[in-house]
Amino acid sequence: MATIPVGADQPIAAPRAVRRSFHVIREAPLIPLVILGVLVSVAVLAPVLAPHSKLDPVKPTREQCLAKYSTPDCPYIDNVPPFWARGGGFDTPLGTDFLGRDVLSRLMHGARISLIVALTGTLFAGAIGTVLGVLAGYMGRWWDEIIMRITDAWLTLPSLVFAILLSSVRGPGLWNVVLILALVFWSR
Repeated sequence: MATIPVGADQPIAAPRAVRRSFHVIREAPLIPLVILGVLVSVAVLAPVLAPHSKLDPVKPTREQCLAKYSTPDCPYIDNVPPFWARGGGFDTPLGTDFLGRDVLSRLMHGARISLIVALTGTLFAGAIGTVLGVLAGYMGRWWDEIIMRITDAWLTLPSLVFAILLSSVRGPGLWNVVLILALVFWSR
């Protein structure tokens, strides 16, 4: 049986350059920051960047109507597939929905709503948690105990089930979603 000598020519640890690059990525998370920056930029510039209106259907050309129906007026607007599928094109890169609205434009405009809900829900939840934490710290004694027991009880509730329950009581709506997120996540 042969033995393999371990010498200076066989590194045991990863090279320093590899370790250093992982350290840089771990210490300065640029990738999530770039993704967030792109998302915020697209949301803010959605009216300028979006190729079509978010609500109006994409109108087919007269040639498309004549080729399909041999009449200049179209009875309905087709569901256009994405550009990589057969029948898709770059005028609607992600295609259209069943009402003929451009999916890419709706995603760009929808990013605004997502950011509004995320930011306001986080701010409201942080405000509730901060106020209760300051009250517990300032008042002390039995106030602290009561607020902490309420927080402990709140943490035992399953978040998703409680959010579904609150949404069934409050109904749909942007500000109802923000309120539900704030009420569910103030203790986290």
